[in-house]
Amino acid sequence: MTRKDFLKTACGGALGALFFMSFNSCKSPASPNASDDANQKTFTSTSNSGHTHRITINRSDIENPPAAGITRQTSSASGHTHNFTMSQAQLQSVNSGNSVDITDSVSSGHSHQYTIEKWF
Repeated sequence: MTRKDFLKTACGGALGALFFMSFNSCKSPASPNASDDANQKTFTSTSNSGHTHRITINRSDIENPPAAGITRQTSSASGHTHNFTMSQAQLQSVNSGNSVDITDSVSSGHSHQYTIEKWF
């Protein structure tokens, strides 16, 4: 093998590897957080006042929505949390395959929005 052939092969392989890695890194993961699985999913809010919050929803809450719906506290960011509430009807809508926009409670003078959708 000549030096020229070697360089062609090496460069072609390196470019192919870069293409493969960049293609795979553009794919969206099935779950945005490592702790997510088929039984729960963590959703991230819109950014407001320079930060976001997270809320984790259980699959069982979507499949068998409680009559009273669910109320949870969001993750803490910038020294505060928000209350996140979904009605039974909203949970049923997600279970039917629709996405639902939820706005959490006002805390520190602002709120955040979440788009909740079925993941299983």
